[in-house]
Amino acid sequence: MRATVRLIDYLLRRSGGLFEFSDNADCVLRIQLGKASHDVTIGSEKILKGETVLAIHIWNEHIPILPNEGANLAWALVLRRRVNYSFREMAKVMQHDSRFSQVKAVWGTSSLFSFTDHIGGVRMMQHLGFTVLPYYNPLGRFGLFWENLFSWWLMWAYNYPSISTRHFKKLQRTEIWITKSEFLKRYGESAIP
Repeated sequence: MRATVRLIDYLLRRSGGLFEFSDNADCVLRIQLGKASHDVTIGSEKILKGETVLAIHIWNEHIPILPNEGANLAWALVLRRRVNYSFREMAKVMQHDSRFSQVKAVWGTSSLFSFTDHIGGVRMMQHLGFTVLPYYNPLGRFGLFWENLFSWWLMWAYNYPSISTRHFKKLQRTEIWITKSEFLKRYGESAIP
């Protein structure tokens, strides 16, 4: 069954245009060029529906396996280092590849934290420069159900210990957004590490 979930994941990535921007095992993100599905306000800037955005996706195979007893400080530090490395590598690609010249913002969705539970995840993303917003799904509850079920399957297939604290019916999604200019200011080549 895990092989089936991984195959579906692979096919969805390929059909959706997701791609790796680094071959380093420390990179935990893949990216996807696309269009904003709705208007978003990030600070004083507005991203309009249809503008070019860069979606970030977890590279499941590169996420450190969660210890059986749950997240601990050592695991969190490894993940934090890999996320920062991934953002810096992503910024390099954005600065040197003309495909990203029209990108207005970087965004992603997460079911790993919500506004009601795991508030530490919201604070962490804010510390990384992202604005955390409620999730928008154009298909409403129907689409949300299938997204959450597939997210849970991915956790089960790639990082089994993580499902011990997450049930797909209770997953809540958030969106994370940062303008391209702010992302490059924080993670680009001229940023202070």
